[in-house]
Amino acid sequence: MPILYSFARFDRSARVRWLLYELGVAFKEVTLDHAQEEHLQPHYLARNPFGLVPALEDGELVLHESGAIILHLLASHPEHDLLPADRAGRSRCMSYLMFGLTTLDAAASQVFLSKSQSATALEKLKRLLHTLNTELTGREYLVSSKFTVADIVVGQLLGLLDHRDQLAGYNNLEYYLTRLKQRPAAAKAEVFTAAMKA
Repeated sequence: MPILYSFARFDRSARVRWLLYELGVAFKEVTLDHAQEEHLQPHYLARNPFGLVPALEDGELVLHESGAIILHLLASHPEHDLLPADRAGRSRCMSYLMFGLTTLDAAASQVFLSKSQSATALEKLKRLLHTLNTELTGREYLVSSKFTVADIVVGQLLGLLDHRDQLAGYNNLEYYLTRLKQRPAAAKAEVFTAAMKA
C-alpha cells in the first residue's frame, strides 16, 4: 500500500491525495509535524533528502515532488480516464498540468504564503488568473468538457487562492471551482474544506 507523507491537508500533498482518491487507490498517510521538524530527521530525509512534502513510498520506490508522483501514479494505473484519449488532447492536458505545477504554483505560493504581499506578485498573479478565466470561457474543465489530471493541480491551487479571496470577479474561475468542489474524491481528500492556517 502506498504511503503519502504530508504536513497539512492543504499543502502540495493535497493534489496527490486527491489523485489517489480519483484513482481508487488505497493508501496510508503519514502527517509530519513541521513545528517539531520531523521533516528534517534522518528517517524522513532518507525518503526526501530536501526535507519537503509530499513524498510517496510505493513498494520499494520512493518519490518526491508532486509532479513526479502524479506522473508515476498515472503510469501505474493505466485504467484511469484522467488523460484524454487522443494525442492532441493529451498534449493540451500536459500543457495545463505543467502550467499548474510550475507557473501558477510559483505565483500562487508567493501570494498564499507571504505575510506581506508585494504589488508585483499580486499583479503577476492577476495576469495569470485573468488569462485562465478567459481560457475557461465556454468550458466546463481545462481540456474541453472532460475532467483531467490537470484540473486536480490547477483546482487545488485555485482553492488556496480562493481562501485568500483572490478569485473575486473571475466568474469562470468561480464556476469552475464550484464544479470541482462537487467531486466526491475532492471531498474525501478535503482539498477545499481543510482548515488553512498558513
